[in-house]
Amino acid sequence: MNSELNGFRHKLLRVGDVKIHAVVGGDGPPLVLLHGWPQTWWEWRRIMPVLAEHYTVVALDLRGAGHSDCPQSGYDKASLAEDVHGAMVVLGFSRYAVCGHDIGAMVRAGPANSDSSLSGFSA
Repeated sequence: MNSELNGFRHKLLRVGDVKIHAVVGGDGPPLVLLHGWPQTWWEWRRIMPVLAEHYTVVALDLRGAGHSDCPQSGYDKASLAEDVHGAMVVLGFSRYAVCGHDIGAMVRAGPANSDSSLSGFSA
């Protein structure tokens, strides 16, 4: 599998004690894409170029998936949501839209409903 996508760059972001893999491209308001199980950022590859015409697209590998770290713990929704928010902050975004599939949708829903300090997550 060739994991390159024209117009996108790969980054490893230090978020707390883990490194989170991000694939970033496009221009416009930030939109983070969260994959399902057992996928990775690659799940979004066909739609990313279209979205990048209107958004700065950030497709993440959640902890334990793809090129992100695989620590022994931290796989609850709140920890995964903190990883996502931390990655977006490292990239310079305090507010952003979120699109999640499967597990990614559960991670996306967690902070929107439970932690008002994670204001970057939109409902």
